[in-house]
Amino acid sequence: MNLSTGQWNKAKDYIRQNARPLEQKLFNFHFEEGSKEEAIQELSCFQNEDGGFGRSIEPDFRLDKSSPLATTIGLQKAKELRLPAGHPIVQKAMNYLQNEYDEENEGWNAVPEEVNSAPHAPWWHFDPERGHCSVQTTWANPNAEIVGYFHRFQPDLPRLQEWTEKAVSELTGLIEPIDMHDFLCYERLLNEVEGKTKSTLFNILSTNVRKTVCTDPERWNEYVAKPLQVASEPSSPFYEILEDVIQIQLEKELEAQHHDGFWQPTWSWFGHYEETWPLAETEWRGILTVDMLKVFKAHNMM
Repeated sequence: MNLSTGQWNKAKDYIRQNARPLEQKLFNFHFEEGSKEEAIQELSCFQNEDGGFGRSIEPDFRLDKSSPLATTIGLQKAKELRLPAGHPIVQKAMNYLQNEYDEENEGWNAVPEEVNSAPHAPWWHFDPERGHCSVQTTWANPNAEIVGYFHRFQPDLPRLQEWTEKAVSELTGLIEPIDMHDFLCYERLLNEVEGKTKSTLFNILSTNVRKTVCTDPERWNEYVAKPLQVASEPSSPFYEILEDVIQIQLEKELEAQHHDGFWQPTWSWFGHYEETWPLAETEWRGILTVDMLKVFKAHNMM
């Protein structure tokens, strides 16, 4: 069970011809011994003067202005490129997040109200009455993930203990099954903490993971949490719990590659901003294709 040479070539050609420059340089970095600095340069193009990320780094909202959610995407890429805490991209992003902390809400708003003025998926629409977008049904997304980046990049921050205790408290109060995005945010926090916090988070998440993840292959073409989203490589803390369905998904993903070489998102904008969705869709195809190739590489399938 491996990605064939033909499949590899089609994926590579798709990325080179259609993906954003960022994904092209990440592909080169991961698979072609390409320049790390070139990938870092492309990442920096999404960072604003205030240190936050925007500029459609998250293809489903086309806001140039910085947002905490877009900044988490930028920091995911910074971690992927193994940038140290002292790197200017990281320092500026973390300073932005410090400045964006909302005392009243004890956390960060995923996106600002200005998101409504740019093309965006319906779930990113900011509701002025509620004070946030519909993605933020709980505190977890994106707050748990952001706390994780402070553990990784600014572990000596005086308020970090307070924020960590808030994160643990919120997780213990989540209704089961835990939403897929909430789970992923807590998984990213789990990967950055140690000691009692790590064991507490792992105990809760590990007992919930098979409730959050859809284990029915017939539904994997829907917008559901698939096993490889939660455990993309054998080193994942949840790999053993999901190993049986991971093996099934790996086979399914080999079959799911489009004949043009890409992997297709399982969502659309449902009639919103129809003139812009094709651009976002193409960008997602590039992102998902690079990510899927990384999964196959991690499982020695290439």
